[in-house]
Amino acid sequence: MKTKKTTYRARFDGHRRLAAAVIIQAVKDVQTTDCKQERQTAIDFLSGDMWPFSDVLDLPLDGRALCEYLRTMEIASIEPLG
Repeated sequence: MKTKKTTYRARFDGHRRLAAAVIIQAVKDVQTTDCKQERQTAIDFLSGDMWPFSDVLDLPLDGRALCEYLRTMEIASIEPLG
């Protein structure tokens, strides 16, 4: 009998996948959206207090962990629109 290999995605519960999807969408919106309001909303989200997401993703619960993590990875330049 063949043993089915576990996919990478299957290792994460629904909460982790949902949190990751929301964060990835926000990063995408910061980088690609033409709508200034959507971009600002995404910037506000990524630079705000994200403790619920940090908790789900096992990051420190200081409210800034995810934002700082994204900056160190240079995934998103989170600068307010002027």
